[in-house]
Amino acid sequence: MARCELNGFDGLIEGLNNLAANTGEIAKKAINAATPTLKDALSQCIEESANRGYATGELAQSIEATKAKQNAYGYFAAVRPVGEDRKGVRNGEKLAYLEYGTSRQAAHPVIARAINRAGEKCEKIMQDEVEKAVQKLLW
Repeated sequence: MARCELNGFDGLIEGLNNLAANTGEIAKKAINAATPTLKDALSQCIEESANRGYATGELAQSIEATKAKQNAYGYFAAVRPVGEDRKGVRNGEKLAYLEYGTSRQAAHPVIARAINRAGEKCEKIMQDEVEKAVQKLLW
C-alpha cells in the first residue's frame, strides 16, 4: 500500500489563523486607504455642480472622511460635509439642497456621481491593501 506524507502545512495553518484574527484591522486599513479618493471625488463633483456664480467653495472644502469603524453590519467610514458656512448654514444641509433640490433650485445629484467616479479606484486601493496584508501574514 502506498503512503503519502505532507509537510509544511503548519505554517499555512498558522498564517490563516493570523489572517482570521486580524480581519478587522485589515478591513479598517483598507477602508482608511480608500476614503481620501472618495473624499476628493465628492469635493470635485460638488465644485462642478455648485459652481454657478454664487458658490463660495465652502461646501466642497468642508468634506471630511471619518476613520473606519465597526457596527452590526461590518466596517465602514463616512465621507461627509462637516461644520457650518460663514452664514451659519450647516454644510450637510447645503449638500442635501444640492443633491435633492429645493422648491427654487433643481437637483444636482453629486453623491452617486462621486461614487461612480471613484468606485473602481477605491475598490482597487482596498484590494491592494488586503493583498498586502495577506502576503504579510501568510508568507
